[in-house]
Amino acid sequence: MEEKSVEFFENYNLAVLDTSKTRGAFRILTDLGMKLLLPYGGSENRAVFEQKLLERLTASGFSVDKYVANKEGLFVTKDEFGDTFLMKDWFDGEECNARKQEQACAAVKNLAAIHTTLTGITEYEGVSGVVQVGMREMFEKRNRELRRTRTFLREKHRKGYFETVYINIFPEFYEKAAKVTEHAKAPEISELLRKACTEGRIFHGTYTHHNLLMNGGRVLATVNFDKAGVGVQIADFYLFFRKLMEKTDWNMTVAKELIEAYESERRVEAVEWRYFYLLLSYPEKFWKITNSYYNGKKAWIPEKTTEKLLAVKEQDAAREALLKEVVRGLCG
Repeated sequence: MEEKSVEFFENYNLAVLDTSKTRGAFRILTDLGMKLLLPYGGSENRAVFEQKLLERLTASGFSVDKYVANKEGLFVTKDEFGDTFLMKDWFDGEECNARKQEQACAAVKNLAAIHTTLTGITEYEGVSGVVQVGMREMFEKRNRELRRTRTFLREKHRKGYFETVYINIFPEFYEKAAKVTEHAKAPEISELLRKACTEGRIFHGTYTHHNLLMNGGRVLATVNFDKAGVGVQIADFYLFFRKLMEKTDWNMTVAKELIEAYESERRVEAVEWRYFYLLLSYPEKFWKITNSYYNGKKAWIPEKTTEKLLAVKEQDAAREALLKEVVRGLCG
């Protein structure tokens, strides 16, 4: 990202005191506090939708990265090259360290409270890509990608270590993927999404440790709602939960504490836990490695990619045990 000109900041009703680069964005100290300027690929319509969510959360006491309108009252601003940017409030805090149980539980409670607050949002029609993809459709698309990769590898004459390991473990993981996809066809699963849309339930979309700024053991701010949409909210908890489980080798004690933390702030229906169970049952990590391999450069496979594939295989028994002993009982 190139430095922004003085003329660019004249689009806003604020005085810039200092700027610095940070992870694909500009951190800006202004007379109105700390701001962040970053490239924005969404539409003005989409930004307005996101701002409504942020304002609702702010009114309920949450600290979030609200957007800053320019002098024309718009959130999306073009520079002299035609590139689009968005400015938002920012905070001095550290990313959540989910390995610290105090921070992980605080993050989960924060998420449950956000889900409760972001219910009844009906002003989303006409906003592109705002409604969650159905579970069945999502799994079927992934399964096609898995089969396509298997076919490619079968026809490949010279196979490296990664390809050999992949072909050997593919049947086991694909069988699980296909089985979960069949369960995802249950009417109650599609009905859950329809109900979420009717009730205007909003999910964050990328609720990970990267999007939580902490101050000690408490959440300082929740940021980056650019993937937020209408749908089954517990998908957010699944994402946070799965990533932490992978880092802790699917530790059952940690899993129980996270589930208790979420339920302490929000009542979860049995059908939601079934949705969560199906998400967790699908071998997503195996699919992600598949997707990365198929769409990447195949001439050279990074050693890290092979390590991830082996780790998925090694951890799968622990994942299955956690599903059976901790999660299945929540499904009613």
